[in-house]
Amino acid sequence: MTVFKELRAVFGTDIIVHEEASANNRGAIAKYSHDQVGDERYWQEPAAIVFPTSTEQVSKLMQWANTTGTPVTPRGAGSGLAGAAIPVAGGVVCSFEKMDRILEIDADNLMVVVEPGVVTNRLDEALKGHGLFFAGYPMSEDICFVGGNVAENAGGGRAVKYGTTSAYVQGAEVVTPTGQVLNLGGKRLKDVTGYNLLQLFVGSEGTLGMFTKLIIRVVPRPTARGVFFGAYPTPKAATDCIVDLKRRLADGPSAIEFIDGDTARQTNERLPKAERTELPANAGAFLLVEFDAADTATVELLLAGAKDLVQAHGGSVEASGTDETAIDRAWRLRKQVPWWVKRAAGAAHSLEDVVVPPSAIPELVGVVEGLRTKYAVPIALFGHAGDGNFHVTPMKTEAMNLEDWDQTAPDLLHELYQEVVQLGGTISGEHGIGRKRTKHLPVALSDAERQTMRSIKTALDPNNVLNPGVIFS
Repeated sequence: MTVFKELRAVFGTDIIVHEEASANNRGAIAKYSHDQVGDERYWQEPAAIVFPTSTEQVSKLMQWANTTGTPVTPRGAGSGLAGAAIPVAGGVVCSFEKMDRILEIDADNLMVVVEPGVVTNRLDEALKGHGLFFAGYPMSEDICFVGGNVAENAGGGRAVKYGTTSAYVQGAEVVTPTGQVLNLGGKRLKDVTGYNLLQLFVGSEGTLGMFTKLIIRVVPRPTARGVFFGAYPTPKAATDCIVDLKRRLADGPSAIEFIDGDTARQTNERLPKAERTELPANAGAFLLVEFDAADTATVELLLAGAKDLVQAHGGSVEASGTDETAIDRAWRLRKQVPWWVKRAAGAAHSLEDVVVPPSAIPELVGVVEGLRTKYAVPIALFGHAGDGNFHVTPMKTEAMNLEDWDQTAPDLLHELYQEVVQLGGTISGEHGIGRKRTKHLPVALSDAERQTMRSIKTALDPNNVLNPGVIFS
């Protein structure tokens, strides 16, 4: 297609044009049509895919896009759960998988400089030898890119102690929708020179600019960790215990993960036998609680205090330990939960990430129990209970046809979002709005708030070519 002639000159062989793709490239094109949103009705194959290796190429791409009016969708690893990396028909996907260098590990300043395509756990492996780690990582660290983490302001299991990605982004090189290159922040820890543009781009879901370089603050790596996996008679007993775990322990947990009883047992049954944990059949909920510290003795004291609180709330400790085997076993079950949901429900599920103030967690659990009864569908409930961020995941029953599911799911989600907002929460804590939740945005944001955000988008992207349809329909 002649419209891509100029892009070919910029990207050379690092471009795939849909209409000219050979049979060998068809599968590659399909890969870039979706992220991890299960509903295939969101999926859309792009007209072309480019694979930049430099900031200059990204800048030229956006200059070309503004001239031709062609939408561009930035893409990291495609591990998102809101549709923010799903392209627009006739558009170009800008995949950052070839910009994957760790440019510098500056141990003196506790900073790293990376390109956006670095896989998160590869960065973690590189930091181990320096006694450091990136504390803002999400749960999908084995597949996600650092650039995607920053674009979504991703969080994870350790956010209760360490915070989310935004707390660690100190600087960025950003290409704007018109092709300008901005250098924001740096290795300095203080900066009030004008507006805080850096944090404006963090969490903007690829709608305001694309990161081509990132400066990330890292912290000393804890030398000791320990976990326990506790069972509780009811979800309320578990959520009441969460409040005590955070309030009564001076050095709080580095992670508190909740899984409802049925979801935990069904996930556990699908693990290889050698990797399973013995789970009581009548437990209503489970908590995975992790501590970290400078030495094992401190961790063991924290675990002992936490176990007393578990028992005070009618719970029992099913597994615990400070060695890597025990830690990995506990986390393996938790990390497998969303994959079990995907296998069990297929496309007919909706993995949500609502967030409420931690004190409202028991009320949120009650809301979910009410929705299960009202809509007569299973709802897997799991997530980062320590910071109030829950993955409420309704699933179609086997007896329900897709037409009934399509009528039920939007009503259920709308009611969930309304209840969450009334509890002082909001509709997304880490996955973002993407394309999936645009119609629900008015539940969480006022007209004035949405208009202010639209004004910022228009100022930076006057031709609406960068990720149009994401956040705002």
